[in-house]
Amino acid sequence: MKKILTMTFFSILCAGMLSGCGTDYDTADSTVFAFKDGSIVSTDVEKFDTGTYDKDDLEKYVNSEIDSYNKSDDGDVKLKSLDVEDGKAHLTVSYGSSKEYSAFNGTDMFCGTIAEALAAGYDFDAEFASIEGGKAKSCDKKDFIDSEGYKVVIYKGTSNIHVESDILFSSVDNVKLVDDKTVAVGSGYDIFNQSADSTENTEAAEPVSQTESTESTEASGGSVSDDDILNAVTEEQEVTFDFDKDDNEEEASYITYIIFK
Repeated sequence: MKKILTMTFFSILCAGMLSGCGTDYDTADSTVFAFKDGSIVSTDVEKFDTGTYDKDDLEKYVNSEIDSYNKSDDGDVKLKSLDVEDGKAHLTVSYGSSKEYSAFNGTDMFCGTIAEALAAGYDFDAEFASIEGGKAKSCDKKDFIDSEGYKVVIYKGTSNIHVESDILFSSVDNVKLVDDKTVAVGSGYDIFNQSADSTENTEAAEPVSQTESTESTEASGGSVSDDDILNAVTEEQEVTFDFDKDDNEEEASYITYIIFK
């Protein structure tokens, strides 16, 4: 959904109907949730001027884009919820796989085993840290690259990334630990310096809770992003969703590796 809301608003993640059970997707910051079965769920949070834009029109447009994608690509993208509250829109979308997430959003994401990632051409060319007790310690990729049982999320973009179990290893640059299962990705972050400021996020990242979520909207939707959805013009409905970026917001993306079991 990166082409419909404008490369800045939404970053979406896949999730099957069962894999995300018990996870609260209603987060304060845009977050991509990755599960062991490879499914993804993403929640995108963006300013929404209810005096200018209409939630119902936005919902119709999102559903139209999802339906179009699903029909043309035999997809399994689903709108889980869309809420507007306190001047912000919260859009949660699920995907059957990271491949589907990538195709729908026009960005690069992988979720699978390390062996599968290597076979797909990912070289793990990054500085890594091991994570234990909320603290990062420098390590070499040799500490995990040949081990069985590890899962990896590889994500190109800026967002919070939440995995199903504790993070064991992470790439270092532009990454900040939020909690045992979540990192924030943004310019200026350093996993060894948790006080580092970021120009990518205007609000502090908050831990993701593991309580049951209430989904307000259920639905079933090439390559379109959440950002595109909020910035697109729909000729049929003649509704324009044009969300301006914050002045300090830059279009930047980073390759982030998160290893878990």
